[in-house]
Amino acid sequence: MSGKIFCFGAVVADLIAREIPRLPDGGDSARTPAVSLALGGCAANAATGLARLGQPVLLCGAVGDDDLGNFVRRELSNEGIDLHNLRVESQSPTGVSFVINVEGQDRRFISATGANDEAWPERFDIDQLKAATAVSFHGYGLAKRPNVEDVESILQSSRKAGATTVLDVIVIPGEDLLPDLERLLPLVDVFLPNDDEARRLTGVDDPQKAALQLQSLGAQTVVVTCGERGAVWADTEGCGEIGAPQVDEIDGTGCGDAFAAGWIDATLRGADLEQRLLCACAMGALTATAEGAIDGLPDRAGLEDMLRNLRPVSLG
Repeated sequence: MSGKIFCFGAVVADLIAREIPRLPDGGDSARTPAVSLALGGCAANAATGLARLGQPVLLCGAVGDDDLGNFVRRELSNEGIDLHNLRVESQSPTGVSFVINVEGQDRRFISATGANDEAWPERFDIDQLKAATAVSFHGYGLAKRPNVEDVESILQSSRKAGATTVLDVIVIPGEDLLPDLERLLPLVDVFLPNDDEARRLTGVDDPQKAALQLQSLGAQTVVVTCGERGAVWADTEGCGEIGAPQVDEIDGTGCGDAFAAGWIDATLRGADLEQRLLCACAMGALTATAEGAIDGLPDRAGLEDMLRNLRPVSLG
């Protein structure tokens, strides 16, 4: 299928602390082997994954007019991503996420959203969506923009253009995204929360039941990613589970964004549900084999090599 992919959402610089034995107590310190600077942000991660697979992708977001913004734009440009809709904001710094890896625990994120909070969605030319094959929103709920009105308007225009629509979220504890999702999910072809996000949204511990509950809000398909345990899904025809490929995990940062890129790529290649899930799981697994959200993202040959040897395993 020809056309362009528009990725909207968070663009940041990641500061990644390698594994520490435990989080320090108040007033204490911890020593990490290294802290590295990397490209990050859910939309930037997904766009990079798609670009490495040879897809034409436009990134829609914002960075600051500062050294970190220059770094982010340079890294994205080197990946071949169209940056005409990546705004440079002079009044706000580039967003930053501090990623803390702790042995035997899930990673922690501390984010300063910076330029992502600015009014960049208002300066997007909505007529450009006439060229869209897929439109995806990544990390909705992290920053002030895009807000629910921004997303609703763009999704409505995307549907008119016949584009595939994708949404994933970041659920900040104590904030309620369900009213927004009640407006947005009827405009979404696939909704991609992880199991923690699905639990916070629904109050349901079982990811399969959470997927069914979220799908009832109007999304065509809901896939709840469950890390090394794989994923569960619910759509208009039923529900099911799939296991994740077994890899030597180094860092889980960005695996959900890679999963989204794999799903979008497979969808645009006309794949069926099983192949979309396999492609998405493979992208997520490969990303986990390197530090940060970017280094493990494969090219087309790397993804196809993983898929040739992939055997899905039921979660039950």
